[in-house]
Amino acid sequence: MIYVRTPTDSELLELRFGCKPKTVRKWLRRFDAAGPAGLYDEPRRGRPPKLTDRVRETLVKMIQQDPTQSGYRATFWTVAMLAVALAEKLGVYLSHSSIRQALHATGLTWSRPRLGMPAKTDPEKATKQWAIAQAVIQAGPTAIVLYADESRIELLPLIRAMWHWLGQQIRIPTPGSNQTRSLFGALNIRTGQWTYLVREHMSKEDFILFLEHLLTVYANGTLIVIVDNYSSHTAKVVAAWLAEHPRLQLYCLPKYCSHLNPVENIWLRLKDRVAANRLSGSLPDLLDAVALFFAAMSPTLALRWADAD
Repeated sequence: MIYVRTPTDSELLELRFGCKPKTVRKWLRRFDAAGPAGLYDEPRRGRPPKLTDRVRETLVKMIQQDPTQSGYRATFWTVAMLAVALAEKLGVYLSHSSIRQALHATGLTWSRPRLGMPAKTDPEKATKQWAIAQAVIQAGPTAIVLYADESRIELLPLIRAMWHWLGQQIRIPTPGSNQTRSLFGALNIRTGQWTYLVREHMSKEDFILFLEHLLTVYANGTLIVIVDNYSSHTAKVVAAWLAEHPRLQLYCLPKYCSHLNPVENIWLRLKDRVAANRLSGSLPDLLDAVALFFAAMSPTLALRWADAD
């Protein structure tokens, strides 16, 4: 006959909470003697903790305010400034590590902010968007609708976050002297066909050469080219050229709305693939990598990337 011993309550608690039976019995005696109140910590010797709820609330309140409101000539809080401010406000002297721990415990972290677009709206936004829609409708289904944009590619690598061993930060070599080229690109929003041109600069004259290139690529039909409000797009010499080439119609997106141009997503993919955390051997090598990237970008893929937002 096999006997199976039933574990005691203290043994079950030990298995569940990882406590020794002696510790479990102590808390059971305290509960039996005083009920739930017996489970509270008893007064103990030693210095009371400095990091009280009041100190935490003060920290959070200060971090949400501009330092100038507390008399500091600074644009953001540092741990050292917070330590001094706590000492002045509450007479509490905390170490820098204690302040960091308290901030992390509230969900705060130390990292770089991101630049954001100004909270502005083009007063003619609706008018410009309607003008583009009306032009596309009136031109009919055979019209070629292109979104166009320009960007720079350079030898100096783009720095992106990446995994590395702790204490072994990766060093990305630099070219010594930087070299750049301007890329003009246009996406046929109906077919996904991609056209681009490499130029040395990004001037209004270069933009006109790109428009002429588009007329060569699309030899027939009406071209509707949609761009942002970059200065070269609205230059007088460009307006004069457009008057002489009525087959190409140029429309500008509303101001502060460059994110509406799907070509921006293609530039982002390009730079992540060929320039992020990587130094090319030379400018021709970099431009070869650009050519390979676009050669591998099918019309279906281009449209999917363009619609990434």
